[in-house]
Amino acid sequence: MNAADILQALSQRPFKPFRLILSTGREIPVLHYDTVMLNEPRTTLAAVERERFHVVDLEHVAQLTFGGQPSADPLAG
Repeated sequence: MNAADILQALSQRPFKPFRLILSTGREIPVLHYDTVMLNEPRTTLAAVERERFHVVDLEHVAQLTFGGQPSADPLAG
């Protein structure tokens, strides 16, 4: 997965929740566009999931799938 795909998913308006599927099979839900950050060389992302903080090398993001609960934030739309 490349950074452009993730940035495109994050910039959709209205925002559509998605899941990052890792090479291990683990899934990270992205329910709001403000919960994911990419580093400057765009090789690593940080994602907040409730009280958890995930740091993932983009080489380990195997897939991005849409679905989940929409953001309740009025600024998301």
